[in-house]
Amino acid sequence: MPIVPLSLPSGSNKARFNQGGAAQLINCYLSPIGDEGKVKSAIYSSDGLQGFVFLQSVASGLGCRAGIVVDRALYVVAGTALYKVSATGNQTLIGSMNISTTAPVFMERNRRSTPDIAIVCDGLMYYCRGDVLTQVTDSDLLSPLTLAFSDGYFGITTAQNKWQIGSIDDASAWDGLDFATADGDPDALIRIAALQAQFYLFGERTIEVWQDTGDADFPYARSFVIPIGLLASNSVATVAETFAWIAHDRTVRLLGSGDSAEVISTPKVESDIQEIADPSTIRATSWVSRGHTFYALTCPKWTHVYDTRMQRWHERITYGRKNWRIAFVVAFGTKLIAGDADTGALFEMSPTFKDDAGDPLVSYIIPPTVHAFPQRVTHNALYIDVQRGVGTGQGVPEDIDPELMIEWSHDGGETYKTQRSVKLGQQGKNLTRVRTNRLGQAPENGRVYRFSWSAKVDRAMYAVSADLTMDAA
Repeated sequence: MPIVPLSLPSGSNKARFNQGGAAQLINCYLSPIGDEGKVKSAIYSSDGLQGFVFLQSVASGLGCRAGIVVDRALYVVAGTALYKVSATGNQTLIGSMNISTTAPVFMERNRRSTPDIAIVCDGLMYYCRGDVLTQVTDSDLLSPLTLAFSDGYFGITTAQNKWQIGSIDDASAWDGLDFATADGDPDALIRIAALQAQFYLFGERTIEVWQDTGDADFPYARSFVIPIGLLASNSVATVAETFAWIAHDRTVRLLGSGDSAEVISTPKVESDIQEIADPSTIRATSWVSRGHTFYALTCPKWTHVYDTRMQRWHERITYGRKNWRIAFVVAFGTKLIAGDADTGALFEMSPTFKDDAGDPLVSYIIPPTVHAFPQRVTHNALYIDVQRGVGTGQGVPEDIDPELMIEWSHDGGETYKTQRSVKLGQQGKNLTRVRTNRLGQAPENGRVYRFSWSAKVDRAMYAVSADLTMDAA
């Protein structure tokens, strides 16, 4: 056979069983170059992390839980306390709260000249005004479970399918008559979210959309009902001016125009969601980097990330873990700030950082299976088009003279037994040839390759070709 190009994965999309396909992108993602490029798209490393500030006095075992930017300051709930962080990383402990250490935390702001920052967690509500933290003790406040803000009103969900709004632009004042019932369908109310002048009330089987009508008695009226529910309360996130969430049927949905709810999940993502016994352990966050809008779903067993630009999923893994360590990401000035789910650490996240705040950032590319079923194939050589000449010129040896690791598997990617390394080229050596020979014979099932690198250098993969010989049947 001649030298043939091998398919590279466009995202993570493993088959139900690995023998059916093991394609994955871990800590890397596909991005377009365009018709004028050598290839139309390339695979780049995910953004790395760098320490920004470590919040003091966060109890051991507790981490960052929610964050919001207000008037050029970042407010973060870490553990059971509220912190204020400046653009230069100076921190102020605003105060402590008597809230659950395990339930989700929701934060929103209003439009006051000195804004109220409302915080809801498991039946309790606090607000911060002028950097003074106060619990809402208004007897008319129903027990709040989730929180959103729209068109001047804080909205909360409560038990018995009720939802309530506060006084306009005031987190401290609530009227016992300013509530309504989400009873378009007899399903339990789980979550409130807001988009423009509408509240979205997520139930187990439906989503009720309520529009601000300006009525003097109660300013919101139900507009329409979407026949898709919500499985995981903390999976709702604003993504590219709309919502994404895990629906009651364990698919991931993206809200479209009108009442459409497009399925964006792959069978692998859906299978992983199906295996989670407690959906409340799944959390979501979203961010924008280099023209890509990302929506990340994380639980203790995995992290799946959807890229709305490429309409593809990839995975994030923190070194030594099964998932990504980040609880939330917020845009703070020109920076992206990521909160650690396990400690009081806040990180800056950027493609210019090549590791995870001191931990290796290992990128894995696992292409589709190479096979000629039912014939065996001898792999004479691999030719790999990656970013070359990327050595740092200084630092540790693995960064000065970086390598790409190559492994392969003959059982569909269950185990990788063979490893080789190829040089990517020291600084300025852009003509380094990245190839390896004598890779042996693969059985009729085919061979799964895995490429990985962790050196703190620029990473991009453009193409892979192979010199193959089809053996006699």
